[in-house]
Amino acid sequence: MTVRKNLLALLSAQPRSVSSLARELGFARGDVEDDLRHALRSARAAGHQVVVIPARCRSCDFTFDEARLSKPGKCPVCRGTRLFEPQIYLDAGPQPPQA
Repeated sequence: MTVRKNLLALLSAQPRSVSSLARELGFARGDVEDDLRHALRSARAAGHQVVVIPARCRSCDFTFDEARLSKPGKCPVCRGTRLFEPQIYLDAGPQPPQA
């Protein structure tokens, strides 16, 4: 299996962060992030629904943008560094028709 197919298979099982994907596949986080962006784009084109649970600050509960797949360095509100990483998963169910 290719790296991108492995990524999609792992994301179909349960929500995962970029760090956990990198650990499981034995790659650097930056390398996985590039392949992940491409794999997610392909998954959307194939009709899968990509769900991103955005990164969140543990101190003040600030929620980051869903487009950010990697863990931020610090919170822009409270400057705290205790952050939850974004979690990504695939929902293979049918997507509602787009208008």
